[in-house]
Amino acid sequence: MKRPPAGFTLIEMLVTLVIVAALSTLTFVGLNCARHRASTAVELHAARNLITGYLNHAAENNGRVLAGYQTDPATTNLDGKLLEFPVNARYPWRLASSVPAVKGVLVFNGNESVLKETNSDYLVSAGPNLGINATIVGGHFGSGSPLPPTPRIVDAYGKFYLTHLAEADDPGKLIVFASARSGEGKPGYYEVRPPRLTGPVWSSEAFADQSSASAHGFVDFRWRGKAVAAMLGGNVELLDEARLRDMRRWSHQAARANDPDFTIRRAQ
Repeated sequence: MKRPPAGFTLIEMLVTLVIVAALSTLTFVGLNCARHRASTAVELHAARNLITGYLNHAAENNGRVLAGYQTDPATTNLDGKLLEFPVNARYPWRLASSVPAVKGVLVFNGNESVLKETNSDYLVSAGPNLGINATIVGGHFGSGSPLPPTPRIVDAYGKFYLTHLAEADDPGKLIVFASARSGEGKPGYYEVRPPRLTGPVWSSEAFADQSSASAHGFVDFRWRGKAVAAMLGGNVELLDEARLRDMRRWSHQAARANDPDFTIRRAQ
């Protein structure tokens, strides 16, 4: 008589379960890595289209750059409807006619769902994936500006903001757009702020997902500790926090002074 084949032992079953769990974990991690790389690539591509549109807009205006934040009563949405404040003051709809499309350039990676909302004009204006370096590049002319370029301020500090392409000494390093997040910590915001202006703007603490968005000037290091940045020279890079704390990447004056800790000072 032959003995019936023995079943799996408890140890064999446990080993099999461990192997299956390990393979499942590796598959999950691999899928997450693939999704992360794909999302990063989408944002890099969008940033290239965005900065190209920004430079085309400047070229069509004799080198004068788009104001970072300024009410424009002639701004329209995709249907040609005139937009009101504050929608017509933020950069997205004022730049929309110079980029290939709103979807995929201004909003993407899931954020394009705002286009289906009844208040989509507002949502696109307030929460594009990439924020503009409004205070320095073009100037932030709004009441909420951290340093409004009013005659009194300019008289006190000099012309700290850039209005023409020719004013940049190192356009390949000067940030125009960067990955942004809102005050609620959600991806997307219409502006980003440099680490310093007339004093510190960013927290001295390292970036953390749970920290306030304003603690790092609304910049979002969402790509494994890096942010996408589009420069005035037309190039796009992934930059970590250490490099983004360098004021020479934010201010043409800082680049001219070759001072990474540059602070905007009162004119002598």
